[in-house]
Amino acid sequence: MTTITNTINYSPSHNVKNAGTIKYNENPLKGLLKNDREGQVKRAALAGSAATTLAYLFAVAKFAKKGSFKVKDMFNVDFKNMFKVMGLATSAVVGGLLGGMAADTKENRKPKLKEAVHQFLGNVVTPITIVGIAGEAIEKRKFSRVKEITLSALAAVAGVGAGVTAGNWAASKVNKAIFKENDDRKVKAKDFCIHVDDLLTVAALTPIGDKIKGFISKALPAIFLICGYEAGTKTAKHVKENSSN
Repeated sequence: MTTITNTINYSPSHNVKNAGTIKYNENPLKGLLKNDREGQVKRAALAGSAATTLAYLFAVAKFAKKGSFKVKDMFNVDFKNMFKVMGLATSAVVGGLLGGMAADTKENRKPKLKEAVHQFLGNVVTPITIVGIAGEAIEKRKFSRVKEITLSALAAVAGVGAGVTAGNWAASKVNKAIFKENDDRKVKAKDFCIHVDDLLTVAALTPIGDKIKGFISKALPAIFLICGYEAGTKTAKHVKENSSN
C-alpha cells in the first residue's frame, strides 16, 4: 500500500507572538467592542470612569440642591470653581483606574497606577490650579472687557503649557519614588493638541460669557472620561514594544 503525504506550508497572516496586543499607533478606542481581554479592559475602564463621574455629579448636585432633587440637576452642575473641576477629574481617573485594574491582568496594574498619577498631576491638578488662580486674579482686578479676554487667553496658554509640562515632571518624580524605577516622560509639542479637557477647563475657569461656561460645564464630565480611560487601559511597556514589531 502506498502512503501519500501532503506537505502544507503554513504562513500565518499575523505574528502569533503579538496576537491580542494593542498596537502603539492604533486608535485607542479600537477594540472597544471586541469580545476579548482588550475589549473587556476598555469597556471596564470606560464604565468605571462613567460610574464614579455620575456618583460625583450626584453628590455635588444633591448637596447644592436645597429643594426637591431631580436627576437632571446632576447635569446642570456649575464648574466655574477649580476645586469642583478637580473633584470631577479625580473621580473620572479613579473610576477608570479601578475598572481597568479589575478587568486586566496583574502585570498591567503598575503601568495603570503610574498613568493615573500622570493623569492626576499632569492633566488635572497642576494645569487647573495655575489657570484657576490666574482666572480669579483677572476677575478681581476688574479690567476692561477686551483686556480681560486677552489676559484670559494668555492665562489659558500659560496654564496648559506650564501645567502639563510641570505636572508630568512631578508625576515622573512621584512614580520614581513610589515604584523605584525611572518614569521619564518627555512632553512634545504634539502632546498639547490632545488636551481637550485642559482647554475646556481653562475656558470654564476664565472670565468668558455665562452661556459659554454653561455649555462647557455640561461637556466637562464627558471630556474627563478620557483621563479615566487612559489610566484604566494602560499596559506594560514591553507589550507596546512587542506590538510594534
